[in-house]
Amino acid sequence: MTARTQASKVISPLQAFVLAAAVSLALILVLVPVLPGQTPLHVGDRAYKTFEADGQTIASAGEPVTQPQLDRIKGAGLLDNRLDAGDALAASVVGVLGGAFLGLYLYLFQPPEVNTARRLFLVGLVVVLWVAAAKVLLSPVLPDHDRLYLGYMLPIAAAPMLIATLLDAGLAVAVAGLIAVLAAFAGFYMPDARHASVGPLEALQMTMAFLLGSLAGIYAMRDAERVNSYARAGVSVGLVTFALLFSFWLLLPDREGVDLIWLVVSSGMGALGAVVITLGATVVLGAMFGVTTRIQLMEMAQISHPLLRELQEKAPGTFHHSVIVGNLAERAADLTGADSLLVRVGSYFHDIGKIAHPSYYIENQIETANPHDKLQPAASARIVSEHVRAGIELTGRHRVPARVRAFVREHHGTRLVTYFYRKASAVDPDVDPEKFRYPGPRPQSKETAIVMLADSVEAVVRSSKDRSHEKIDSLVDAVIAERLAEGQLDDSDLTLRDIRIIGESFKATLRGIYHPRIEYPAPTPAEAQMAGAQTTVGYLKPPSEPMEAPPL
Repeated sequence: MTARTQASKVISPLQAFVLAAAVSLALILVLVPVLPGQTPLHVGDRAYKTFEADGQTIASAGEPVTQPQLDRIKGAGLLDNRLDAGDALAASVVGVLGGAFLGLYLYLFQPPEVNTARRLFLVGLVVVLWVAAAKVLLSPVLPDHDRLYLGYMLPIAAAPMLIATLLDAGLAVAVAGLIAVLAAFAGFYMPDARHASVGPLEALQMTMAFLLGSLAGIYAMRDAERVNSYARAGVSVGLVTFALLFSFWLLLPDREGVDLIWLVVSSGMGALGAVVITLGATVVLGAMFGVTTRIQLMEMAQISHPLLRELQEKAPGTFHHSVIVGNLAERAADLTGADSLLVRVGSYFHDIGKIAHPSYYIENQIETANPHDKLQPAASARIVSEHVRAGIELTGRHRVPARVRAFVREHHGTRLVTYFYRKASAVDPDVDPEKFRYPGPRPQSKETAIVMLADSVEAVVRSSKDRSHEKIDSLVDAVIAERLAEGQLDDSDLTLRDIRIIGESFKATLRGIYHPRIEYPAPTPAEAQMAGAQTTVGYLKPPSEPMEAPPL
């Protein structure tokens, strides 16, 4: 429906500006450290500039430094750190541009998962921390004249992989590009790291290695639903990083075979570090910033979850209904680009509140009297709608993630409890419909809207005596048209194309569930004779009394 407007943007201009300003300031402080000490220079290093004292040249740029030369350079104080105005200005400009880029991206593209101030802070924190780590860890190992490639052990790819896992893959790509540029800048061109003249090819190599390795990790992690996805991401990061470094190595005129060993080691260690950090930080940061992780969803998708076991024991009909809704909704989510894992978990838990009074719902009334026969329609409607409030309370008590609890709250939207409203209207045409409404709100996302439709469609088709293909198609179309007319999908991100695809998916799945079955012919005389002979076998002998246990 895409009824969301500019007024409903998740990230306001003020929030984007505050984030951009905070990140810019933090990046400036990181990129321009004012620390006492000396720029590292060792015997055998190539001089990164021409050192002169008292009008005499001590060492020329690019030549190896000897011990006497190093002693004279240190004695003249030429290695003391000084904050050059040009360096400070360069770092400030880069920091401001980095912060502005991040804030502008968030405001323009409005990633739906970055919907709280805490999550905005998480994005800024990840960027600043990884740039600071690059500043500290790359300075001692750059420039890499010995071609040990130690700088590529830094797990830069972990930052965008974290963002992709916790928040949004598109945002992760933007973060990958930003951190790759800032890390190379911090490593090669800041005062305390600029040991020697560095060619642009080396900086380009580092930027591309960090960027392409991160993109490979994002691609592998974007929809990770199993732990082995992390291993696949690590292999992807390592292979892409190695391939990029190998291509630049081929351009070197003095390359040596031993360099390839360092390429493999550095690429592998960087990829391994990225996977380990991502796996650990996903759990920690997810809990700290209220983000529902894929690991949590995978755990909740297991039927062995305590709440689902309780549902299966106390309300087996509701449990079976929820599983079918999950099958319907998951396939539709796949076809429309929604989060299929979240949809399946949400389907399992959407009716969890029926645990409180299972006998008041028709699917659980197996050979028992209907308690609603003794109640007024308004009272029945109140009890039926109560499963939404009970579900919210129950999932809150069991610390079910907020994204899953949204399915409990939104799967009925603000619809009427139709059956009892119409029953009451037959007696009193002026009855107040607001007393027969679910508390809502209407579905706020693709995922909850899909589950609303799947829930309604499954219930209607299951209650129909005619389950021919034509009848199923007409029922699906009628339910979807009714939800559209009621405006229940207006706050979701479903388009008309999505709705058409969802309808076709529901029809195909329901035809498979309620497919026609053949009627078996009567047993042949030979089969009857065989069955009669088997009753004489001891362990197959039927008990002589109804309560007698089979003999062992």
